[in-house]
Amino acid sequence: MSLSPSAFEKAAAHARTHVLSGHIPCALVAVGNRERLLAIRCFDEEGDEAPLLQSRIFALASITKAITGVGIARLVDEGRLRYTDAIVHHIPEFGVAEWRKRITIGDIFTHSTGLPTIGLDALIAADLSGPGGFNRIFEGKPAYEPGTRMAYTTLTYQLLNEIVARRLGTSMSSFLRQYVFEPCGMTDTSFEPTAPSRVMPPLGHPMNTPEKMKKWSQLEVSGSGLWSTTADLMKLAQALLQPGRLMSPATFRLHTDAQPSLPFANGQGQSRRTLGWNKEPQTHFPRQPQTGFYHGGATGTLLWLDPDRDLIFVFLTNRWNSGNDHCFAALNYLYEA
Repeated sequence: MSLSPSAFEKAAAHARTHVLSGHIPCALVAVGNRERLLAIRCFDEEGDEAPLLQSRIFALASITKAITGVGIARLVDEGRLRYTDAIVHHIPEFGVAEWRKRITIGDIFTHSTGLPTIGLDALIAADLSGPGGFNRIFEGKPAYEPGTRMAYTTLTYQLLNEIVARRLGTSMSSFLRQYVFEPCGMTDTSFEPTAPSRVMPPLGHPMNTPEKMKKWSQLEVSGSGLWSTTADLMKLAQALLQPGRLMSPATFRLHTDAQPSLPFANGQGQSRRTLGWNKEPQTHFPRQPQTGFYHGGATGTLLWLDPDRDLIFVFLTNRWNSGNDHCFAALNYLYEA
């Protein structure tokens, strides 16, 4: 798919309208393919061109889930994990109830564990020290039978931290550095910003004090805690779209193909998730092809990949709970006939 300059300008102009309306504080829109960056536009809070945003470090929120998913997919590719592995296979004390023994690694990625979880503020306040401390995040009865419903959740990804620690003897941060950041050439992605002077403060973030943010960083929240730049996200996507670079074609399909749909636990629709990404239809993206997959973040961020069209789309901004509709509406212009 060749990039239409006029289509990109429309996408950028649409992003700018959301800045001018006050919906988001800034906007960075970038498009690339598996070989190079094709176009980028940045707008500050006044809607003016702001090329310096290209080097700024943004809170990715839930795009973190997709990055963690790439790392786990590489372990699957190596034969060190399977998506069908029961959690208790790696963390025996997790099986405090019979229903928990049926939860798999794959259920974490499809958000179908049935586990109740605590809120983000409760997470940083909890005492998670000692053997099995992670279990305190998930105390309580099941929200539903594992594998039968979909309820979006972030903290179940902390189970992957524990599995990585036991399987590889390393932290999630070190694991991602070895399995994702270094192989992709990513230099500014981490659970604590690599250069505080380049950080775009995430407005309205629940971790709204230096003390909370420090604890958040220390917990290495693998479902929501990474910081990164446009350049690093582009490098990740490019590496993923280059066949065989990060994983075998078979594992790539396993990682990015939609899993069987599950009804949302709230009764409103059906899921369409992969083992790490999202393929659910978006109202503001009527041209959305099924070939693409994506992950958004609560800070108004989006990373979209379309292997068939060799297209990568990055949208970065920095307001918590601003949604992702503005991202999809801008992306839609790139699929003009």
